Amino acid sequence: MMQSMVNPGDFSLNLRLNAVEAKVAAEMAAADPAGADHHHYPYARQVRVGWHQDAAGKWAYASVDDHLWEVVCQQCGDTDGPAENQTPEVRKLRGPYPSKHRAKHVAGKHFKEH
Repeated sequence: MMQSMVNPGDFSLNLRLNAVEAKVAAEMAAADPAGADHHHYPYARQVRVGWHQDAAGKWAYASVDDHLWEVVCQQCGDTDGPAENQTPEVRKLRGPYPSKHRAKHVAGKHFKEH
């Protein structure tokens, strides 16, 4: 079963989530301006479905899958959007995974390796 993230015509939640993700990315980039911090910061999230580009050309999604999880790592080049638009390496890391526990395990392992 799929759970809608936004009401039809109301993209405010999607916009707020995008703003939070942008803020996290900016704070991570500013954490060490000298570039000494080479870690990756992967995170687990529910698989997003119904991808489309908004009027500004940014990726947005319609809902999440209640049963599948994925791992996102911007430092690996994950640009968000549909998995099929990502590099093979990013698609491999993304998954999908059958549980939140498994996705968090993969994200933790990736963090330790990078």
